[in-house]
Amino acid sequence: MARMKVLCALIAAAAALCFALPTSYNAKADGAYVYGRADVYDAYFCSEADLSAALFTIPYTYCVRIIGEEGSWYYACYAEDSGEYRTLYGYVRQSSVTILDEQPETVWLRYTITVTYSQGASGNLPALSDITATAAFYGNYYSGASGYSYVLCQGSFGYISGATEDYELIESPYREEDGAGDDDSSTAGGKVIAAVVFGVIGAAALGAVFLSGRKNKYRRQDGR
Repeated sequence: MARMKVLCALIAAAAALCFALPTSYNAKADGAYVYGRADVYDAYFCSEADLSAALFTIPYTYCVRIIGEEGSWYYACYAEDSGEYRTLYGYVRQSSVTILDEQPETVWLRYTITVTYSQGASGNLPALSDITATAAFYGNYYSGASGYSYVLCQGSFGYISGATEDYELIESPYREEDGAGDDDSSTAGGKVIAAVVFGVIGAAALGAVFLSGRKNKYRRQDGR
């Protein structure tokens, strides 16, 4: 009975260790980051791990930097604090991006568009001339048949009417094919550790069955 309690405790501890294993995407051996490439047009970047909190679609063929994961979502960042751009942190669905085996030459899209503000006036009153400003384009947002561009303009994030689709695509991505690159990613270490833990659980379970069988055998012999 005591042995069975010890084995059960070992199995429970191994299972707890397995489920508590953290997933970090900033701990690669060479110090490099992990990137996820948008290989679909609806790879939405969200403020929360929910599509209802979608902000924009990651420009097709460009990337986010993966920071961690939560369930079926990656916690990631897009863009960097440079020029007209500011870094945004949020979530993308794991199924919408492809993990690359090395950092691509171009990570984020840097594309500016001109926003025009028109001031109307009633009657014969003179109106101000149109005012133009430069905005940093982040991605598109679609609602039904309508498309909008998510931009940062004069320090504020917001949408302007019309999707922006005339940016240059990346023709030759560095992507992971058929599982290549798993040894270089931090997720490989997690998978190996998880495999070891499950191996321990399996061995403990087999040991429990073996000892249980021996115990029953000894009882039958003693009863003869």
